[in-house]
Amino acid sequence: MSDDPKAPVQLSEEVHDWYAQITRGRATTLVEFDSHSWGLLTPEWPRSHANNGVLVRRDPGADQLIEWTEQLLGSRDFNHRYVMAMCELSAATVDGLTQAGYTMEPELQMVRPLTDADVLPVSPLVAIVDEDTMSPFNARLWREEWLPTADDETVRQLVGRRETYSRSTQFISFAIRNPDVAAHSNEFVACCDIAIKDWATELDGVTTLADHRKRGYGEILIETALSLARSAGSDYAVLTALADDWPRRWYARRGFLETGPAWVATKILQDDDAASSSSTASTNRSAK
Repeated sequence: MSDDPKAPVQLSEEVHDWYAQITRGRATTLVEFDSHSWGLLTPEWPRSHANNGVLVRRDPGADQLIEWTEQLLGSRDFNHRYVMAMCELSAATVDGLTQAGYTMEPELQMVRPLTDADVLPVSPLVAIVDEDTMSPFNARLWREEWLPTADDETVRQLVGRRETYSRSTQFISFAIRNPDVAAHSNEFVACCDIAIKDWATELDGVTTLADHRKRGYGEILIETALSLARSAGSDYAVLTALADDWPRRWYARRGFLETGPAWVATKILQDDDAASSSSTASTNRSAK
């Protein structure tokens, strides 16, 4: 990691590299297409797109991305196609994926330098919790906040996939208990996850239930995350935000700087599409 805080291009590349490294480490099986492109497979959690898809650090073009994605996922029991681009994509690549039925989501990776001044006492409202304790609240968040249309099996897998996070990072969850119930209950109203590796710590899942917002819980979660990150030796906190959503501005006001673009491309197959795609991939595979 560069020690020069005034090198934004290099910092952006290093943040992208860091994200690509931990994402690869969460997959059960890694397929290397070339030095900048990988296929991720985690068949125990088939509905987790981020664990089963193509990851690239350079833009290979839409045709190549589609080919790799079909090669990786087409002959298996996946009902999605998924690409994570830790880089900018050309207009031609975006258009090609869109024409192929992918939904394109532009993202930004953001970074905040950490100093010893970020190390503060943990708020008495915050509890560091293990995965068994955290799982019911995470399931509630998926149902109520993050993906209300998800069925029970999808929610189960999205919660269960969290066990893969500790494969490549030190993974810590903490939450704020409901102040209106017993002090030591496990009824939570807000939470955050952090993933620590080497010089950086990722913040993820910073969420407060709708009925408990406007109480400063988000600030407490961010403060706690930065403190734990610096205490663990991280020089930077990093996160990913949708380029066209309000959290981008919320984090910017809290010292996070935009370091570079990224993209997520998703295609959800209908039953007939899945059958056709599976057949095609089997034929070509002789060929993800």
